[in-house]
Amino acid sequence: MKTESKTKKLVDAFNIEKVLTIDVIKKILETSSRMTIFRRLKEIGYYSSYSHRGKYYTLCSIPQFDRNCLWNYAGVHFSRYGSLMETIPIFVKRSEAGYFASDLENLLQVFVHNALGKLCLTGQLLRKQIGDQYLYLSPILAESQFFAREKILTHEIAQSDHPVKGVTQKQPDEPLKTLLTAFDEKQKRLFLGFESFMFGHGGDVRVATVAGVNVKTVARGRKELLSKEIDLERVRRQGAGRPPLKKTKS
Repeated sequence: MKTESKTKKLVDAFNIEKVLTIDVIKKILETSSRMTIFRRLKEIGYYSSYSHRGKYYTLCSIPQFDRNCLWNYAGVHFSRYGSLMETIPIFVKRSEAGYFASDLENLLQVFVHNALGKLCLTGQLLRKQIGDQYLYLSPILAESQFFAREKILTHEIAQSDHPVKGVTQKQPDEPLKTLLTAFDEKQKRLFLGFESFMFGHGGDVRVATVAGVNVKTVARGRKELLSKEIDLERVRRQGAGRPPLKKTKS
């Protein structure tokens, strides 16, 4: 079969199936040479999937990309930007406040942790810890993105507090700070860890901001509670509590 006929047969197959694997393409082109296959694909224009380890292919004319330049067909995901390693840095660079891994997974619908690790190792991304998560940032815009994320989290905290009309934002925090002065360091850490656990996602940052403590203190308290490995004998500091009653002479 002539080259032109094989190429037309491949285009027709793409137009019918939308996405094809390399094995199917080999059969259509009647070749096992990957070099030949990719030369043909390059001639007609193609995208490879960023999901499924890039084993699916489609023509450039087929995807109907959404506003994020992503296209999903039968659970196979494609990006206008190319592979996952090419797509993530572009998404992060274009974001106002960086991304948590969970945000990227919700957006891209694939596991991203391995790719994020490689991108950080190669310097294509930076990361900063917030609570028990890492915020991924563009090396060029890291400072402004981190500042923007802090503003977003602060706003979320303010919204979740539902302040009473006529009460300033500072006032609701004061009783908590006063209460914390009655605790020793471990009691404070465990109490704040419990509050974070009750908040759920983003709780470490919210509680740390309201209480005016380091977010790592809250995260440590929460992890201690979840581990169930608390030395109850040492929760109360030495010498604390009511003094023993002294016997009096009758």
